[in-house]
Amino acid sequence: MTQFHSSSAWNIIPDKAWLEGTVRSFSAQARQLIEQRFQQIVAGFSTAFALQIDLRWEAGPPSVVNDPHWATFALEQATQSGFTAKQVEASPIGEDFSYYLQQTPGAFIMVGTGEPYALHHPAFRINDQVLLPTAHYLAKLAIGGLTLAQ
Repeated sequence: MTQFHSSSAWNIIPDKAWLEGTVRSFSAQARQLIEQRFQQIVAGFSTAFALQIDLRWEAGPPSVVNDPHWATFALEQATQSGFTAKQVEASPIGEDFSYYLQQTPGAFIMVGTGEPYALHHPAFRINDQVLLPTAHYLAKLAIGGLTLAQ
């Protein structure tokens, strides 16, 4: 759960509550099972406590699944460009790029900045020094990928 809203004062029993959150997984099958179980849990709470629960389930983007060939290619190009590159553990990120990967083989890459705070952290600040080398890497990746695809 990422949001929970109910009352406006500490001493009022609210008549409504609103919860919001995100569910992430590594496969379409797991996503289906999670939604199914969530629906069952909500139905159980509704019955057990005589509640009216309106559930709106928005699936969001599917799991990001890199093509092994293109992931290896991206790592090799990063190393050749002078970056310290590594394959990271699977991460349940919510990313629209997954829709592209459903249409064509590819790889989602992450570029670190060496800064203490990660992307989406409120204190994150971009390190301007990484922009030009990253642009060079992405250009090399695109040119190399186009060459391989021919």
